[in-house]
Amino acid sequence: MKMTRWLKNLLGAVVIILLLWYLARHWDSLRGFVHLSPATIVYLYLVSTVGGVVGSYTIQHLLASFGIKPKFWEMFNLNNTTTLLNYLPAKFGTIYRANYLKRHYGLIYAHFGVIFLYLVLLMTMAASLIGLIVLITVYGLSKSETLLLAMIFAVTLVLFAFISFMPLPKRFLAADGRSGKFSSALRNFAVGRAQMTANKPALFVNMLLTAGCFLISSVRLGIIYHSMGQNVHPAGYLVLGAVAYVTMFIGITPGSLGPRELAGAFGSVALGVDFNVGLLAFAIDRAVAMVWCFTIGLVSAVYMWYKSPQDFKTAVPPAQNPE
Repeated sequence: MKMTRWLKNLLGAVVIILLLWYLARHWDSLRGFVHLSPATIVYLYLVSTVGGVVGSYTIQHLLASFGIKPKFWEMFNLNNTTTLLNYLPAKFGTIYRANYLKRHYGLIYAHFGVIFLYLVLLMTMAASLIGLIVLITVYGLSKSETLLLAMIFAVTLVLFAFISFMPLPKRFLAADGRSGKFSSALRNFAVGRAQMTANKPALFVNMLLTAGCFLISSVRLGIIYHSMGQNVHPAGYLVLGAVAYVTMFIGITPGSLGPRELAGAFGSVALGVDFNVGLLAFAIDRAVAMVWCFTIGLVSAVYMWYKSPQDFKTAVPPAQNPE
């Protein structure tokens, strides 16, 4: 396990170094595309803030499926801190959020896993669906690039929809007397999943909220591409936002740093934008996200540390450690 983690971190470092080297090598031809005025930077920062608000409310609404109703300000700071810490190896931010919710609200790890899983599933399905619709109705599928991208969206949508709603064997839900940790966790996960999918109206609202997160990301990309003088159809930014979200959870690097930018560059080619320009646009988008994360996120992390420093430890006291 430790060896695998070190290999992933090493691979992530290599990908990031190669990405920076590639941009530096082509910088002479790309520098003319960078026109980030103070007003543009302010707009990008404001859009990122709106995204943080919507993302926090999305987590808050998902938690309500398990009867947990924290205040919004708490979720806003928790979400910002999680995003910041996820730039560390081993998804430390996700571990921190799981420990926090378990310590303060008794949310067992299995149910946290359900929430995290459905956050990924709903967000990816919403992005894939909208991206697929835009490609078919606006761009058409005559070009090989758009056809390939549409096929990726379609396969992702079908696969994730199947994972979201496929019935589980009843033995996963039954208390069959097995008391091992894995059996208990699996049973709790199955029960939590059934609880999440039972309320279809709430699940639909959750999907709309995740779609809102994706749309805000598309707006930010649109501002960046516009500042670079790229003539992209407004609906095309939905496709680029979909590409960004579909690849956001690839965990080979912290925060999917590298794979997301490469996928965005290939997606840009499908919309008629040069690969290098698309790569630069997604690198700028990443820089904006990281600046926001390391300012607002750092303030939130300091606040959460001051409020409850024990939550930054990886262990939960035995008395509060139900399976």
